[in-house]
Amino acid sequence: AGAASFGDTVALELDEGLKTVTLRFVDSRFGLRGAVVSPYAADSDGTFLAKAFVGDASTGMSAQQLAAISLRFALDSGLLNGSVQGLPNIKQGNGTLLQGQVTASNRGTSSIAAVAGIYSFIQEQAAYSNSGVMVQPAPTSYGQMGIKGDGSLRICMSQPYSDTCTNTDGEKQVSATGTLSTEADQARYPGALVMTVNGKTVGRLMVAVRQGQNTLFIDHHEPTANGGFTSGAWLLQPATMLSATSLDGEWLCSQAEVSKSGRLTGRVQRHFVSIGQNTLQTDTIDTDIFLKADASGLLTGLWADGSPSPARVFMRLGSNTVRYIGNAGAADAPAVAVSGTCRALPAQETLATYLNAAVNQVSMVMLGDVRSTQPAVGYDQIYYKQGRYRHVATGELVSSVWQKAFDDLCEDSGQGAAATKAKQTSKTDPTLWMLNDRTSFDCTVSDANRTTVELKSAVVGPHGVLYLTDGHHTFTSMWEAPNKQGKGAIAGPTVKMPVLIQANYQNLSQAAFWRKMRASKYVWLKTPDGLSITPVDLPKQLGLSNGLLDDPYRSLVYFTREVGYTPPAQAPEFLEFYWADWLKAAPQNIQLADYDLKAAGAGEDSDKAYMQAIKDAARLMVGVNPTTVIDASSGYTAQNMGAQSNNFGSAAYLELATPKPSNGKKAGKLVYALEYRASLTPP
Repeated sequence: AGAASFGDTVALELDEGLKTVTLRFVDSRFGLRGAVVSPYAADSDGTFLAKAFVGDASTGMSAQQLAAISLRFALDSGLLNGSVQGLPNIKQGNGTLLQGQVTASNRGTSSIAAVAGIYSFIQEQAAYSNSGVMVQPAPTSYGQMGIKGDGSLRICMSQPYSDTCTNTDGEKQVSATGTLSTEADQARYPGALVMTVNGKTVGRLMVAVRQGQNTLFIDHHEPTANGGFTSGAWLLQPATMLSATSLDGEWLCSQAEVSKSGRLTGRVQRHFVSIGQNTLQTDTIDTDIFLKADASGLLTGLWADGSPSPARVFMRLGSNTVRYIGNAGAADAPAVAVSGTCRALPAQETLATYLNAAVNQVSMVMLGDVRSTQPAVGYDQIYYKQGRYRHVATGELVSSVWQKAFDDLCEDSGQGAAATKAKQTSKTDPTLWMLNDRTSFDCTVSDANRTTVELKSAVVGPHGVLYLTDGHHTFTSMWEAPNKQGKGAIAGPTVKMPVLIQANYQNLSQAAFWRKMRASKYVWLKTPDGLSITPVDLPKQLGLSNGLLDDPYRSLVYFTREVGYTPPAQAPEFLEFYWADWLKAAPQNIQLADYDLKAAGAGEDSDKAYMQAIKDAARLMVGVNPTTVIDASSGYTAQNMGAQSNNFGSAAYLELATPKPSNGKKAGKLVYALEYRASLTPP
């Protein structure tokens, strides 16, 4: 049995044999009912993730609503802690979603005397209308509660417990006292106690008996005079003092996502948190939090910019788990209350290979070592390369050797093309060349004489981890390319490529590192459907099977090169993503769903196929005023981003759809992309 932070009573059932989790809605303020079940799997951060929920007819949820639900959880000494997102607010009924923290345990007790003691607590709650619309989140509440053996209790807000404590209510000092009694329906709420405060029932108290101590959680619910209700949750731990340094280290935390307008989105956001020297930093907000031990046995913190309300109040739940409440951010939406769960990150191994890579120097890297700084690539751009790499010569060129992948590797290494002439190299048999073995072939320019202008770039992060800042498409194309001449297994993660090191941040914490990456515009934190993500959501590797999403707008922008824009010599990082966002936004409103991207089409304003989409996008680029700001956050203008003002690239456009000629010469980029994409779909 357990409680969700938005006030519902839930139950979770784990089947460790089948690896499934069932989330049951026992008592919901928001119309949730029945149960949903999903397989779960271990994630790389030490938690378990369930995101393929199905439900029976009693839930009343559509397939689309079920698909939006995900649950992430971990177990710590018999206590399940996690976060759930995407639950439909059925009571409100307009597509609004719920998200929150979940606490549950199967080690309860219905004995009132067994829970006697003094506890530190954190509490969150919000006021809702009778239709389930959030009216006002309550400010952060914390303090201590004393429970006697007879079930009587007293609540001391923002202060240590005493038998005579009072709390401020406007200009008055009032007492908050109450009682615990056994829940009558033990079949439905096993081990639960009913809690009343000042004569009003406010929820059920559930108990987790852990290593001889109790962790208590309460599903708070209280009707209001206008027909609405307040709903939320309390979490209580035996009162002990935390020192200001007790949470020093690296953490991965989950909390409710808040939109720029200050509203909860129904999604849970994960972020890195680094704590040291009484200071907390998070990768999503640039303002620090100063921490101090509170007399209530908790750790509290204030925003460094002087915001008066507590930024965070932390409660330790175990060696690896912390829960907190607070507000969303000093600069973003300080009035929005949030809660979160943090898991301690294991000590990270230092990677010596790139640890001391020098800035502005070339470093040879293995593709499998490189981490992504963007969540998506344009698959059709990758597919063009794969189709080109696999092109078999025909007709009068049937005896020719096609070596495009090797030429690309050499060119992107600043070393010209692949060498085949005897006077340049002794390695004249291209059938023996392998992309993942640079000793098997030569480039026309030696390593020592390479130029750096064509090189992709990377930065060194904490503990020597290498992050690619430019070249995701190039390197993924190499990864997916056939290792030998147009055939065979893919070259994969052992291909080696030189990169130019832009910065070395090996000594920064995780939070400080990602702050620096955002400030330097070295990271793109937006999915193809426009959702914001955080650095922890980025794929851990390149390659199309390792988490990189497909962004069709990014592919569209690629095909408009030399047609609607020409990348400038000093192109901004993520140039094509800025163009893609601009094309999707009003008043441009390019909607790729309106085009048939499986066919090239004529592109003569007579169809709605791929060539027409390219033409429509390029016309917008060409027609925009050069001083128009394309991306407001950076201030980049159309001129900064290479727009071909009043110069539609007709020749480059027509070349995209050039079919494979009978003499075996190369085809157009779009032809290769569509052909290769079609080959991936079984007939």
